[in-house]
Amino acid sequence: MTDVLIVARSGRALAASAHQAGYRVHVLDCFADDDTTTVSNSIHQLQYHCEGFDKTDLVGQVKRLVSCYPEAILVVGTGFEQTPELLDSLATIMPVFSNSESIIHSLKDPVSLFKLLSCASINVPEIALTRPIEPDEWLVKKIAGIGGGHVQWLSRLKLDIGTDCYYQKYIPGIVLSAIFLAKETHAILIGINEQLQSEQFNEMPFLYKGVVKLNAIEEQHRQNVIEIITRITKKTGLVGLCGVDYVVAESGEIVVLEVNPRPPSSFELYDQQGALFDAHLACFGEGEVDYQFKQNNYSKGYAIYYAQQEIQISNKIVWPDWVKDKPSVGSTITEKFPVCTVHAKDKSVSNVKAVLQEQLNYIETIVMAEQHAA
Repeated sequence: MTDVLIVARSGRALAASAHQAGYRVHVLDCFADDDTTTVSNSIHQLQYHCEGFDKTDLVGQVKRLVSCYPEAILVVGTGFEQTPELLDSLATIMPVFSNSESIIHSLKDPVSLFKLLSCASINVPEIALTRPIEPDEWLVKKIAGIGGGHVQWLSRLKLDIGTDCYYQKYIPGIVLSAIFLAKETHAILIGINEQLQSEQFNEMPFLYKGVVKLNAIEEQHRQNVIEIITRITKKTGLVGLCGVDYVVAESGEIVVLEVNPRPPSSFELYDQQGALFDAHLACFGEGEVDYQFKQNNYSKGYAIYYAQQEIQISNKIVWPDWVKDKPSVGSTITEKFPVCTVHAKDKSVSNVKAVLQEQLNYIETIVMAEQHAA
């Protein structure tokens, strides 16, 4: 049985998939929550700051694990967007299943990304590095930012932005995302999701709430997305499970906002007994990747509950079965940080959205009640 090290800001979805696929799983992430612990042979909490993982901490912990499991492989998730050079450091220690530093940098740098996409005849939003004269309908985004909490309306900001940010023209429409397997020259579409936007904090209008898997996609739209992910893969040499975020504008055209050169957390909505984890690894090997996703008529989704204030997790909180990423007893969750995720399934996408919101409201009730009791 192969030992797999999972390194991610939150490693639960990858760990669960690897566990189901039959690997011995060792997770290094920032939360060490109860669900991740359940599917892991060992779990190790990482230090994380505004720019990503602490290099000394990360490399030191990986080296210690490799000394115990010298034949292990390493699979990465979120957390390397701003510091892809860390992957080169890890690659000197053990085999790393990830896209290269150069690919990640080219896709997370907005100027490089939108130039690359434009050259591939893919629609992109207008961007700028200097402040637009008319602030209306412009957004401010952090370069290589994740989670949407960094995105702000320019019209609400009075101060100049730093060199780690850029401006993007807002495009009204429906925000979707696609999950796909890439192997340098071709891509396999796994599924398409609708992205949800959190309303928990007025000062974070674009905070990522979660996704809902769409179970009915127009064939023309599906073919358009397949063409886009194929062009991106050929242009960049992408490998493995990846994702692309895009807007279906009011005109009907698809405008690509972001490409994620690593497994998106939403892949778990499509995973079947760890098959996607195996397919992800297979993309880095020789030969064709033969993966067939079994479609069904159900929609699935998850939503993130963020802490409204600093909260303490006690053993008196009884988490429902539909909660995942449950924080460990005794942990402290900082305000606006993720507490847990809620999950729902139904034949109707609208019903899934409604159930997710009801579940979030319930979690808010039980969590805050415990804080007041304390």
